[in-house]
Amino acid sequence: MPPNADAASAAFPGLGIVDLDRVILALADALDFIGVDEIGHGHRVALMAALCADEMEWPPERIHLLLQAGLLHDCGVSSTREHRHLVNDILWEGEHAHCERGCLYLQSVPLLSHLAPIVLEHHTPWAHLRHRGVAPGLALDANLIFLVDRADAVRARGVAEGRPVIDVLRRYEGSHFAPELMAVFHDIAQREAFWFYQEEPSLRERLRERLCQGPPVVLNIADMRALATMFGRVIDAKSPYTERHSVGVAAVAMRLGRGFGLSRQTLDMMEISALLHDIGKLRIPDELLDKQGPLSADERRRMARHAFDTYEVLRRAFGDGPMAQWAAFHHEYVSGQGYPFHLENGSLPLEARIIAVADVLQALAQRRPYRQPLTPPEIVAILDGMVFGGKLDATVVEAAKADLDGCWKDAIAEEGEDAAS
Repeated sequence: MPPNADAASAAFPGLGIVDLDRVILALADALDFIGVDEIGHGHRVALMAALCADEMEWPPERIHLLLQAGLLHDCGVSSTREHRHLVNDILWEGEHAHCERGCLYLQSVPLLSHLAPIVLEHHTPWAHLRHRGVAPGLALDANLIFLVDRADAVRARGVAEGRPVIDVLRRYEGSHFAPELMAVFHDIAQREAFWFYQEEPSLRERLRERLCQGPPVVLNIADMRALATMFGRVIDAKSPYTERHSVGVAAVAMRLGRGFGLSRQTLDMMEISALLHDIGKLRIPDELLDKQGPLSADERRRMARHAFDTYEVLRRAFGDGPMAQWAAFHHEYVSGQGYPFHLENGSLPLEARIIAVADVLQALAQRRPYRQPLTPPEIVAILDGMVFGGKLDATVVEAAKADLDGCWKDAIAEEGEDAAS
């Protein structure tokens, strides 16, 4: 059944309690989408690292850190091409690029900055960590993530669980993996339960239980904006054609929202929704997202799914309320012929209609694989056509046309004003 759109139409009463670990777990689902056919990698890495840490009797605070790092260790990966290398190749020449990107992303979020050093080093061989004098605790944390990350990659290549996976990884003991960690993994990976824990529904249930053991870290608006901005960067990095798209959509939506007199709280929430509106696109293969020709019926269905996946991720992160709905409704049409819920104009909140117009306007101002960026007059002609065709809200489009220069500049501000020349 579609979400309750009426709930999103009401005045937004407040966030309630939004817990950091709940958000991390939900956003990690989106990162795991990138594997498309091989999903759940981050969740398995997090649980395997925690199970190994249990064996070594590490303190709960350190294990909690490993759970968070495991879930987010591949936040520097957006491309399915890069993900395939990381899964199909035990060692890969370009593997450190995503570590550096992930470190930079995490450093931009104060509540996650403590994870940045682990993510930076999670593909660094043990011998290099020791030679460079990395702090012993950090070196072991990062190397444990590296070890179980490669264990999951070996398993994904069809190597049988248990002894066969151990035998592959032991070739790199001492050079890539710390002997003490390899010894623990050798013992625990021979237990069938170790691998059964990584299957659904056990996997997510155990992660949720373990993450909830500590006191909640309640997010405020600034925290949520920082997280949304970080994941907007992850989303936009998926394709060179969508670079800075999420930031541009958020900027245009905020400009339009202020014109409609929305409250400060509603504007804050709408900005976060706009930054995350395309998070479901992480599930779309690069080849499809960058395709220059027409899409087949199956490809159109796969593309259409991204709005639904956005809804599911944000619902798990922030609850089944306005934020998830405003973001997920950005391809609904006022005629009721949009997707994925086929909601009609009377069921579409103003905030969702604003994000929908901002999404189209920004995309038209940006270069895409099948065309050059369009000029403001060309954009107006298309927006008017979409109003006539029952796709976009006429009132919101008129507001955008009345402030076209400002909207256009916001749409391309992060790319430079030559983007549409």
